[in-house]
Amino acid sequence: MNTLNLGKITLGTMRFVDKNLSIKETVKLIEESFNLGINTHHSSFEYNSYSLYSNALNKSSCKPHIKHIVKLSSPHFGESKFSAEKLEKLIDNELKHLKVDCIDVLQWLVRSEPINDNDRLSVLLYQKETIETSLSNLKEKGKIKHVFAFPYSVNFAHEVIKLKSVDGIISYLNKSETDYSHFANSVPFIAIRPFFAGKLFNDASNSSESIISDCLDYVYKHKNVKTSIISINTIQQLSQYKNYLKKS
Repeated sequence: MNTLNLGKITLGTMRFVDKNLSIKETVKLIEESFNLGINTHHSSFEYNSYSLYSNALNKSSCKPHIKHIVKLSSPHFGESKFSAEKLEKLIDNELKHLKVDCIDVLQWLVRSEPINDNDRLSVLLYQKETIETSLSNLKEKGKIKHVFAFPYSVNFAHEVIKLKSVDGIISYLNKSETDYSHFANSVPFIAIRPFFAGKLFNDASNSSESIISDCLDYVYKHKNVKTSIISINTIQQLSQYKNYLKKS
């Protein structure tokens, strides 16, 4: 896990289109973020921002130095089984679109429709060997470096982390969502939603910068947090993180 080496903040790319960013603005945001030390990006082809993000990334000067956390599922909604072939095809598509040789962190999801532990835990139970072989082969081929599972439930997290090829957990962690605190202290962990989807900014008595610092300090009190994924959509918003990144 020493090779993970992620910065404290990962740039979340999901909202770029929702915030009406142009490709020029997106390139600038990527490069300014990198200049502040944000060298890791979180993306998914499921996001409506994916095309904008991948095009902007490939126009950016810092592209060769970016690490990638990529969200992919197998099984997906409506599928009942894990498919090694489908997962590898999804990864190959990511390598092609991002123009990289390897994904640093695969954010792997086991989905069902509707999401429920019975179906998803059955996948782990009955396809354990297939899953282990698939993820190990993807690492051996150099297509991915690490696998972090997004569990949807604490129950599932306890089971999925037992797989030898799963390196850590990626899930929500903030002052209001503490269900995964145990994992953030016991296994490698990537934090999502450190500001509780913006709700923690509702304290008018504090500045945005102090709220950011306070919330991220809380996240990093958990000893195994490797990075925190944050949606940053403007240069002005990015500037609020300067002081925190300088002291980190």
